Amino acid sequence: MNDPSRVRICEVVPSSLKRASVIPPNISTQRHPHSFTTSTTYRKMTASDDPLLELLQSHIPSHTVSPEETTTTYLSRLTSLPLSTIKTTEPTSLSTTAHTLDLSLQSLASRNYRAIITSSHHLSSLSSSVSALSTSLDSLKSALPDLDASLSSFTQTYARDISQHLQLRARNQLLNTNLERILDILHLPSLLQSLIASANYPSALDTLAHVRRLKALYPDSPTVGSVHTSCEALQKTLSANLITTLRGPLKLPVAMKTVGFLRRTLGSGDERAIRAVFLVCRHAHLHALLDALQPLRALADEDSGGVQTERFLKRWLEVFREQSFGIVSMYRSIFPGALSTPGGTSTPQPQAVRPSHSRSSSTLSNLLSEEPDSGPPPDPVAGFEEHLVAMLVDVLKEYLPKVEERGVRESLLTQVLYASGSLGRLGGEFAGVLAGVEGVFTGEEEFVDVVKRQKVLAGRLEAMAAGRAG
Repeated sequence: MNDPSRVRICEVVPSSLKRASVIPPNISTQRHPHSFTTSTTYRKMTASDDPLLELLQSHIPSHTVSPEETTTTYLSRLTSLPLSTIKTTEPTSLSTTAHTLDLSLQSLASRNYRAIITSSHHLSSLSSSVSALSTSLDSLKSALPDLDASLSSFTQTYARDISQHLQLRARNQLLNTNLERILDILHLPSLLQSLIASANYPSALDTLAHVRRLKALYPDSPTVGSVHTSCEALQKTLSANLITTLRGPLKLPVAMKTVGFLRRTLGSGDERAIRAVFLVCRHAHLHALLDALQPLRALADEDSGGVQTERFLKRWLEVFREQSFGIVSMYRSIFPGALSTPGGTSTPQPQAVRPSHSRSSSTLSNLLSEEPDSGPPPDPVAGFEEHLVAMLVDVLKEYLPKVEERGVRESLLTQVLYASGSLGRLGGEFAGVLAGVEGVFTGEEEFVDVVKRQKVLAGRLEAMAAGRAG
């Protein structure tokens, strides 16, 4: 214990340790923020019986603590060094190492100061977080019995075999899956209404046909039934619009399209009704044009010399001839075939003949003179032509007697025969009917003269037409 070299080592080493307070770089160490800070704690870490460590313990600063293994290793290395090295080299090495470690710690703190601060905050709140976690676990533990009871109740209530809730849920899920389709079906009435308002009849009829098809596929569905009822109500508006179109000025292409739309709207089961609707609408248009002549008619009613009557009859006969020929011609073009009867037969239509202006050749006269049989009713156009002739006869019987001048009468009667010839091209000549009507012609002689005059004029017109063609 009294070795001089041992004492000199003890005298040198503490001063070096005081200056450096670090461990050489070849010995692994780490500073921990929660290191032991008392000598008593340090003694608990260094429980070895190294006499050198016991000797140096009082000279080591209390804030500098190293693990026991590291300290023992460094002291073993230190005792292996010669005294000259310890006195000259080791203090410098320890100072250099301490400075290097300080720089490394400063650089580390500069680079990671945010992480260090965050870690410090987390560490400071760790105890409260652990306490809150413990409280939450206690609450979860106390809630587990209630959860188990709820699960048991749910299992019993929603059993797959006996639960009606699952069936309701399945229906609701099916409804949710097909929600967009159902909304599309529910929007069909508003779509149909907008199509009708914009006169887009093809799309409107397609929509109406789609609704009818849905009704046929799902007759027991209340939703489809409600949509079908609403669309059928709008179908009346569509039919009214189409009828309004037929009652106005009309060209053949538009008339054919409108009748086609009307046939799709009302159904193609009753062809006779569609033909009758067309004739009724065109008859209304004819009446509207004739009613526009009411001012001339009022003058003719007050006329006593026949001048105003002549003006009224000329204009009336012109409108009647043009419109009657246009209506029947349009009818023949739209409905070219014979009208089928429920028994499968067809009603014969009068064939178009060339007008010969004789009583025996009058097609309408022959048709009206035939006795009705027990067969199906004739084509509606036959009754329409008969009604036209009745209108003409009523006007002629009322106003023609007021015209006493022979030339004027012959001109008006010739115009009447022209109207008869126009319809005669379509199988509706009525000259023979007028010859037998009292009040139109003054006698058979006047009828013959008018027919001859009309034939002469017709011959001239044919000659002029042939000359132009040549």
